[in-house]
Amino acid sequence: MRDNKLNEIRQDYDAITLPKNLEERVKMGIQQAKGEAHKKFYQRPVFWTKFGTCAVAAMAAITLLTNVNAPMAHAMEKIPVLSSFVKIVSFRTFESTDNDMNAKISVPEIEVKDDAGKKNDKASKELNDHVKQYTDQIIEQYKADVKATKGMGKEDIVTDYKVLTNNSRLFSLKIETSISAGSSDAFDKIYHLDKTTGNIITLKDLFQKDTDYLAIITKEIKEQMREQMEKNDQINYSIDDTDMPEENWKGIGEDADFYINEKGSLTFVFDKYEVAPGYMGTPEFAIPTETIKDIINPAYL
Repeated sequence: MRDNKLNEIRQDYDAITLPKNLEERVKMGIQQAKGEAHKKFYQRPVFWTKFGTCAVAAMAAITLLTNVNAPMAHAMEKIPVLSSFVKIVSFRTFESTDNDMNAKISVPEIEVKDDAGKKNDKASKELNDHVKQYTDQIIEQYKADVKATKGMGKEDIVTDYKVLTNNSRLFSLKIETSISAGSSDAFDKIYHLDKTTGNIITLKDLFQKDTDYLAIITKEIKEQMREQMEKNDQINYSIDDTDMPEENWKGIGEDADFYINEKGSLTFVFDKYEVAPGYMGTPEFAIPTETIKDIINPAYL
């Protein structure tokens, strides 16, 4: 009985004709929103991969969101205060279901206050505008895909958020996106707010001027990659490949995603396929403070 049902699903799945490279357009749209349109992906899977040996991907493509015929639903909910000066006050959710095409995109609203408890309108607006611009890009790409497939595609996009760092100096918010479309992918974008200045900061702000921090961090991460691969033959990173050197990870860029973890270490987060095959997920690497102590801005680390 179960096999017959699975065969029916397979037949329905194979019968649908879809535009080529649709998933790539979704991913590139998100990457453009992140400012990383030219990022390479290691062994990226072919779009609309057939069942093959894995029925899970097909099942995931048809058992996702249940909010049928709800092209836009906004939910507002109070969230507990995250700190004395920065908090998430509400969120809105874009939800849509068109046959087997689904989207659920949660967009937080952040409120920044100064030492006196007065709302910092400039900082609040700047951070919220960045988040909105990024999530709007994902929403618009999904709508374009629904239109391109006339609602007959198999695609699921889920975007959520998480507070990664909330210490006396930094507030870091991660917007995480997963895509299921036969194969799957995952992307993150992390925003950082300096609570003392109300400014959004980037990687270069963490380091002293005229220091070669990108090279130092890249060297450290590659050393960690090689050490992991040496200890476990199931671990594989896209470095040191002499057969396909063009696919090797080149190193950390200014737009790299990072945060300060609970131990106070600068930690880098990579998208799925960015530095490793898909089964490796979204790798993270914590940089020992000793490695960067002479070049780091002590205010942040």
